[in-house]
Amino acid sequence: MKPLYTQQAELSEKYIQKKISEFLNEDKADLDLTTEAALLNHTKQVTGQIVAEEDLVFAGAAIIHSIFKKTNTQNLISNGQKCRAGDIIAIISGDAQLLLSRERVLLNLLQHLSGIASLTNCYVKTLNSKSIKILDTRKTTPGLRLFEKQAVTIGGGYNHRLDLCDGIMFKDNHLAITTNLKNSLNQLKNTHANKNIQVEIDTFEQLQTLFNKASIQVDAILLDNMLPEEVISCVEFIRNKTPNCFIEVSGGITLDNLLHYRDIDIDGISVGAITHQAVSKNIKFEFK
Repeated sequence: MKPLYTQQAELSEKYIQKKISEFLNEDKADLDLTTEAALLNHTKQVTGQIVAEEDLVFAGAAIIHSIFKKTNTQNLISNGQKCRAGDIIAIISGDAQLLLSRERVLLNLLQHLSGIASLTNCYVKTLNSKSIKILDTRKTTPGLRLFEKQAVTIGGGYNHRLDLCDGIMFKDNHLAITTNLKNSLNQLKNTHANKNIQVEIDTFEQLQTLFNKASIQVDAILLDNMLPEEVISCVEFIRNKTPNCFIEVSGGITLDNLLHYRDIDIDGISVGAITHQAVSKNIKFEFK
């Protein structure tokens, strides 16, 4: 089944440049006192290498070009490509002050995004399914959401909704304040006909109530924090009622129990950990 939402497989050069400018400004990259003192107001041309210090799936090729637009940059590794420890990711030649003043921002981003791509890829390879998608969530770092979601796609995963306007999802707290779910769903379908509607379900009884109350079909159902046997019962019920509904499971699913859900007729498994628990990969920048 196709993804519910737009995928962040590519980011515009304009967007990347805007964010990089913000990051460099935050680090006062143009006021690098240490490098100024080291060079004694002279210029020096150097060549640096970005090197993987551990196995990883690389993400961040466009960031290198954006940060070092005024240098001679050669990317040797592409997004999504697997690196071994010691592999050279890119070679950059240019002014020493420019390279050094941007080194930390560069590495912070490459290490973080490669960590997300690598962990996502680990989930994708472990699941090894052609029909079930590994999905991210909105558990992202403020200011880095698009970068992180792109890193998920680079690792072979898929993007859940980008933001609160990208789709409609009734969770526990929304259901708690909803006075009339049927009216709410019908109003949303009338005013936002192009938006997917998803409802989070915690129990089989709640699922039955949803279909008894709602006079319109929802586009997706999220089965939250359910054991595999509970998911199976819910999936059979949903497929009988609305065969084309996107069925997602979430909550407490890790690499250790992921395969317990592989043979169930679901469409996606959302794992917040692929963004908010990914460990940055060791990548260094050194002068030749």
